[in-house]
Amino acid sequence: MEKLISNNFKEEVIMVLVLFFLGILVLLISVIILIIVSTLHIQIKNLSVSNMKPKNKAKYAIIISLYLGNKIKWIWFNLNDKRMKKMYSKIQLEKLDFQKLKKDFKMKDLKQLPKLKPKISYLNLDANLGVIDPTATSFLVAIIATIISLLLPYLATDLKEKNYIYNIKPLYYNQNLYKVNVDCIIEIKMVHIINVIYYILIKKGRKKN
Repeated sequence: MEKLISNNFKEEVIMVLVLFFLGILVLLISVIILIIVSTLHIQIKNLSVSNMKPKNKAKYAIIISLYLGNKIKWIWFNLNDKRMKKMYSKIQLEKLDFQKLKKDFKMKDLKQLPKLKPKISYLNLDANLGVIDPTATSFLVAIIATIISLLLPYLATDLKEKNYIYNIKPLYYNQNLYKVNVDCIIEIKMVHIINVIYYILIKKGRKKN
């Protein structure tokens, strides 16, 4: 009788463990599928970069989120100016081996970046640029404005929504000066990110072997 009870108890424990591991497996598969079908949103808010005095010390934030169908946000992480400073300090302390990074990632890997197929759903760019030569300043501003106007139709999710503003203005002070303020939202499908990561980290490694 005791052996029968003991055997039944063991079977129940085994069943519970099997169900537990099956539940974890189903959960992991569900999370992986959710990530693959999601879209990565990178929202840059109130970012200002300048070498002019006084420098703008406005608070900025970079919000990284995962959306389902571009409507349901289910994961997000906020990188504000304080967190970014901590990350920068940590990178300096750890002294990253940039020589090793150069060996692992070569210039030809940059050819994979267009496969990410990034999209811009919102853009508010205000840039002031100047170099020592006034003529060069005029050409620089014109070239940058032209490049943006050419790329935007391919990167914008919908130009009809009027969510795209950019002003590139010259600074004629005979100095190398810049002041850039940007707010934007960049969207990238996770499946494209996974494809690029697969090529760089796995497929390229097989070729070396």
